[in-house]
Formats: sequence, C-alpha cells, structure tokens
Amino acid sequence: MGDLNISTYSSGPIVSFHPLVRAHINFWAFTALDEVVLEALEKAKAVVWPQVFPASLYRYVREKGLPCFPNYDTRLDFPGKDGQILLFRALGLPYPKSILIPKIAAFGSHPETRPIELTFPVVLKIPDEHEGQGVYLIEKKEEWLHYLALLKERERAGRFGFILQEFILSSFDLRIFVIGEKRLPFWRRKGRDFRGNLVQGGEYVSSPSQELENKALELVNSLLTQTGINLAAVDFLVGEEGIFFNEINFVFAHRALKGSFEKYFFEALKEFLARI
Repeated sequence: MGDLNISTYSSGPIVSFHPLVRAHINFWAFTALDEVVLEALEKAKAVVWPQVFPASLYRYVREKGLPCFPNYDTRLDFPGKDGQILLFRALGLPYPKSILIPKIAAFGSHPETRPIELTFPVVLKIPDEHEGQGVYLIEKKEEWLHYLALLKERERAGRFGFILQEFILSSFDLRIFVIGEKRLPFWRRKGRDFRGNLVQGGEYVSSPSQELENKALELVNSLLTQTGINLAAVDFLVGEEGIFFNEINFVFAHRALKGSFEKYFFEALKEFLARI
C-alpha cells in the first residue's frame, strides 16, 4: 500500500519508529539511542511503533507520559503465554485450566514443592514459541517422559518455564483481529492435528456459529476495555464447554486480511491521532 505521511498533522511533533509511517521525526526502531533520539522524544507529542521494538525504549516513552500507537502496555506487563494466563485470571476472563511451571524442579526435586497431579490428555506449551510451534498434545505417560527429557535439555540451555493446559476437543477455533476500532473475526477448521494454525494444516471457513462468534466479540471488547489493547490477533478455543481465550498475538501474520492490514493500520492510526 505504500507509506502513510502524517508529518502535516498539527498535533506534532510525532516520532515514528514504524518504517511505513512518515512522521515529523523518524527513526529505525533499533537505532542507537543517543542524544538525538532522546531529545526528539523530549519534544514529541506522540509515538508510533512497529510490531517489533526494544521493550526498554517503549517503557521509557510511556514513563514520559507520551501517547503511543499501538498501545503495548499489556504486552509488556504480562509477557508470553504464561503472562497472558495470569492476565486472563486477573481480568476474570475464561481460559482453559492451566498450570504454570517455572522450573522442572516444581515436580518434586525441591523439598518445599507442592504435588502436581498430571492427567492425560494434556497440552504442553512452551511460552516463547510462535505459529503453533512449541505446542504439543500429550496423551500418555510415555509421551510425557519424552517431552520431559526435551524440557530438561531446554533448561540446560538456560530456557525455563512451560505450561500444562487442559485439552479442549474441538473442530474449530477462532481468531479475531483487533486493529484500532475494527474487530475482524476469522474461523479456522482444524486440519491434520489438534491445532488450527494455517501452518499446521488449518483453513479459514465461514462462521459455524454466530452465537459463539458474538460471545467471542463480547469477550474481546471486555479485554480491550480493561487493557487498552488496540492491535492484536486474539485466539479462542471453542469446545463443548464453551469458548475460552487461548492467546493474544501482538506479532501476527496477515494472510487472512488479504493485503488489507496496512490500510486498516493506517485508518486506526488516523483515528488515534484525531483523539490526541
């Protein structure tokens, strides 16, 4: 779609770290932080971000009280799959029963650990994987022992923590794109395994249940009202027991939007600028 030029907005100066947004002052998101960058932020009225950026720089900008688009406060306050489970709990939103394991030692090698009851089937999630990677369905003890060995190797490499989550049997899942004021739902029929990701064989289909879709939209609006999130792909699990939050993806693929992501992003940014 090309660039969006917002350098004429009278609400400036606006600083943009986004490669497609030309503002009054522009920097690469991972540029060296010297006095030129920091002085520009001292003068800024707002900041525009890409989906990938240094967390410490974002924190600095928010500490200065600057409005940001997108709003990534919740992304940094509750990072990763494990952080999001705590977020859902804190906000009273439905999610699958989950156990957060910070270290394998929680299973018993430490004298003060609590017993963990492991029942199958169970879903193992690695917090720092994406696109359906690092998510495994474990159906029996022998499979658990296999993955436990992999988790031990991971800890030896300095990567700690994982999630054990109840398995929700379903044929569909749902992704809702949040882009500013837009809510764009896309249903996925699962393919060759229990995950609905396109890279795992899932495919987009028309809505199998308008009632469930409406419920998911209500839940998304509750999440957004309580957090200020305005750019994300929110995934839901859909089972016989109801609909549950699965993950919030702040960095996500745009395939389902068929080339319209930049247009929607620019529209949302203009709405944001009109409010500040």
